[in-house]
Amino acid sequence: MSCSVAKLIAETVSMNEIGVPVPTETARQIYVFEKSVTGTEWHEAGRHGINPAVCLITPRCNYAGEKIAEYEGVRYGIYRTYIVSDEIELYLEKKGGVHEESNS
Repeated sequence: MSCSVAKLIAETVSMNEIGVPVPTETARQIYVFEKSVTGTEWHEAGRHGINPAVCLITPRCNYAGEKIAEYEGVRYGIYRTYIVSDEIELYLEKKGGVHEESNS
């Protein structure tokens, strides 16, 4: 397994001066290892309308509940996590409303 870099993206919403909600994203880089999505995971997720794409493994301390990740230039939704000892598995899916290509 080789080490890669991914971004976890946190979304916050604040109100502007006239009371309109303004979403803001904050991204931070973390180190990850890529793991293949198993056939069982793919099948079970598919039953719930989820399209699994990749699983990333990182130390638990790197994850703070973010719902969006960027990996290899593609943005994904984080649909599930699984804790394994001191590490956490982040299961990513492509989904509508999450831009596929990043501008950074």
